[in-house]
Amino acid sequence: MKKAFTQKTLSRYIIKKYLSFLIVILLLFTLIRNVGAILLFGSDNLNLSHVLDAGSLIGSDYENTDISVLSDIGGWIEILDENSHVIYTKGEVLDPHAKYSQEELLEMNALGALLGKKSFTVAGVLNISYKGSLRDFPPYLATYTSFERDGKRMTALVRFPAEKISAEFTVLNPSGRVFSDALLTGAALFISCAAVFLFFLLRYAQAIRTHVAAPNEKLVKGLREITSGNYDTRICLNAEYEYREIEDSFNLLAEELMNATKERERLNRERRQLLSNIAHDLKTPITTLQGYAKALSDHMVISPEQQEEYLSAIYRKSVHMTDLVNKLLEYSRLENDTWHFDFRKTEFTEFVRTVIIDQYDEFEARRVDLETDIPDLEITLSVDRTEIRRVLLNLLGNCIAHNPPGISARAVVRTEGRFCVFELWDNGTPVPPELQESIFEPFVCGDASRKSGNGSGLGLSICRKVAEKHGGTIVLKEGKDGYKGFILRLPLL
Repeated sequence: MKKAFTQKTLSRYIIKKYLSFLIVILLLFTLIRNVGAILLFGSDNLNLSHVLDAGSLIGSDYENTDISVLSDIGGWIEILDENSHVIYTKGEVLDPHAKYSQEELLEMNALGALLGKKSFTVAGVLNISYKGSLRDFPPYLATYTSFERDGKRMTALVRFPAEKISAEFTVLNPSGRVFSDALLTGAALFISCAAVFLFFLLRYAQAIRTHVAAPNEKLVKGLREITSGNYDTRICLNAEYEYREIEDSFNLLAEELMNATKERERLNRERRQLLSNIAHDLKTPITTLQGYAKALSDHMVISPEQQEEYLSAIYRKSVHMTDLVNKLLEYSRLENDTWHFDFRKTEFTEFVRTVIIDQYDEFEARRVDLETDIPDLEITLSVDRTEIRRVLLNLLGNCIAHNPPGISARAVVRTEGRFCVFELWDNGTPVPPELQESIFEPFVCGDASRKSGNGSGLGLSICRKVAEKHGGTIVLKEGKDGYKGFILRLPLL
């Protein structure tokens, strides 16, 4: 899993979204204040540079010139003949002249050179890049152009008050059509910008909802299910950043809680079954002991031979009870996690040979044909010799006690990957299929030995506990030709 600053985090995502949203707001503000009308409106009827430019506004048909926009800023037009006499006016003339000199025309046309410069309009207001002062201009400014009509050369003037424009040549206090157009332009610009603002606001809210709120809701719901005991609950946040780790950790925790709950229930069932079986297994010999002891104490048994028989039965039952109690203590000790084994380096092949030799007389007595396949090479393990010896003796003892005389058995030692394997096969009494899965549970026997009082059903449970404490396993397998085998695996050193 990648760490450091390259890892995507929820905080960085939120900051990135916030900055993006903030940038959009700033751009919208800039758009409204400076360049909105350029993007939204490009109509010539709002371009005041055309209105003030005589060459663009007036032609030979000057009587039909539309000066409505020019009148809104106090302007008018004048037509001069070849001798610069005024022969026609349109609009309210604020600075009447009967005739213009050439110097007057040049002075008034100081604005004409600027109208050709790069300019733009915002909300119907003319802006020109000019750094001068109004004191450089006369009270009334003008632009002019020449045209021919009926073979005569004429001059057209567009005149307007200089006070209507500022030093940046922005028309002030527009009225009439300029004002209405500016109002409509501002309204349209505001609505458009508001729509864009709301769009990005909704996108931002949706992103926060998808990446933050929705996963949080699923997480809270999952935690409520877990706290109510529904450990099979799993969540799918469909999110990124830290939520992926949260999802994996939550599901892993739920899985572990569910497994722990099942294990606790299994242990409780096993403990209840253990207590029930202990009571059952102790009840029979205790009842027998009580009966025999009562008969002897009441002098109901007179014959010395019968007294000897009763005493022998009492001894056997007491030995069986002692063996059962000892195995219960051993099983309880192995269940305790605080118990520590005495692990020592052990040469396993020679260790197995020693255990088999110790049991050789019993195999002979039961006429069990035991074959061994133990390699000469050294196989070194780290084991608790006492406990592993107990396991081997239990397996060999079961082979003798729970099978009829005259069977064949085979003991094998080999290596398999990282494990040393001990196998004990025999063709004796098979384990019923319904018991093969539970044969290693406490008080479970593969034959009638427990019912007869010759077995406790704890031996294989102890074997499994010892194997697990060593990091190994023990299983029962069905072989060929009616053979069954117990397979013990222990990790190599």
